[in-house]
Amino acid sequence: MTKALDKMRMAVQDLNETKEGREVKDAIRKIGGEELQPIFQLDEDGERLFNIVVDYLSDRGLIESVDVITITMLAKSLAIYIEVARHMHGYGDAIQIYPNGTSNVSGAFTALSKAQDQVLKLSAKLGLSPMDRSRILGAASNAKAANNKSSEGDEIDDLI
Repeated sequence: MTKALDKMRMAVQDLNETKEGREVKDAIRKIGGEELQPIFQLDEDGERLFNIVVDYLSDRGLIESVDVITITMLAKSLAIYIEVARHMHGYGDAIQIYPNGTSNVSGAFTALSKAQDQVLKLSAKLGLSPMDRSRILGAASNAKAANNKSSEGDEIDDLI
C-alpha cells in the first residue's frame, strides 16, 4: 500500500508542476471558500508575503489549514521587518543619543531586530530555509524508513 501511495504522491507532484495542475489546485482550494486566508488583516506587503508562502508550501504539498496561523504571523513579522528596514539608513537610525550625551539602541533598531528573530523562528518551523528543509525532509525520510521496517520475525520475536 505504501508503494501505491508513493506513486500517487509522485503523480500529484508531477501534475502540480504543470500549468493545468496549478489551475486545478487553485480551483479546488476555492471550492466552498476553502482558500487559505490570514487569521487577521495584513497590509499589502503582508498579504503578498502570505500568498507567496502559501503558494510555495501548497506547490510542495506541505500545507494544512492550521498552518495559516504560523504563516500569518510570519507574514506580519516580515511586513514589520520590511517597513522598519525601509526607514533604517545608517548608524544614526540605529543609535539614539539623548540630550545628556548618553546613547542607546533606537526603538526602530530594536523593532527590526525582534521582527528579524521572529521571521527566522517562524521560517524554520515552516521549513523555508535550505537547512530547515533538509532537517525536516531528513526526519520525514527516517520516519518513513522506520515505518517500512518489519517487526514480525525480527530478533526480538526469536527471544520469545
